[in-house]
Amino acid sequence: MSIQVGCLFLGLLGLIQLGQGGLQPVGVKWPSANAMTYLADPLVIAPQYNKQLRFNIYTFSVSASDTGRVRQATIKAYRGELLLTNFQVRIDGAVVGAEVADLDGNRFPELYVYSTSDGSGSFGRVYAWQFLPERKADITMPNWQLTTSSGYMGHDSLWVERTILCRKYPIYQDGDANAEPSGGYRMMRYHLQSAGSNYALVAE
Repeated sequence: MSIQVGCLFLGLLGLIQLGQGGLQPVGVKWPSANAMTYLADPLVIAPQYNKQLRFNIYTFSVSASDTGRVRQATIKAYRGELLLTNFQVRIDGAVVGAEVADLDGNRFPELYVYSTSDGSGSFGRVYAWQFLPERKADITMPNWQLTTSSGYMGHDSLWVERTILCRKYPIYQDGDANAEPSGGYRMMRYHLQSAGSNYALVAE
């Protein structure tokens, strides 16, 4: 009889504590509001590449996400506080760099975005535009593609130096492994020239 009374007493005590918030479920952790927002939208991915650049009174913002082989970059251009343009471009591979320059000396900025393809080749590409007072002009790269007969197998380094765009890559000889080029390096220099209503980077 005393045992039954004791069990009944403990049961009543537990009900009282539960009503007062004294007992908590074990092993249950409710997500916070932020966590529940993330669970509701799990496809939101932070950009992989973000960079701010300045040229005189111009400011540029370049951001690119890390999703898939072909990625998308978002580019914003400002003159002072005025937003000149906000556009997106498909990028082959990952964005690895961005620079502003004035290669043709007309006092208007050009934006150069560099990418490298996925895989062992790491083939470099350039996406570029010139920002004129009335419009954005595309900059093309005619004859950018190089053949393996010239010893080219990717691994480009790209940068701007004064009035030229520089491209440096290792030279592969017959039998070279991908990670062991034996032919030294080659430097190519590209100058910016007008090409109709747009512009082109032309190799020396």
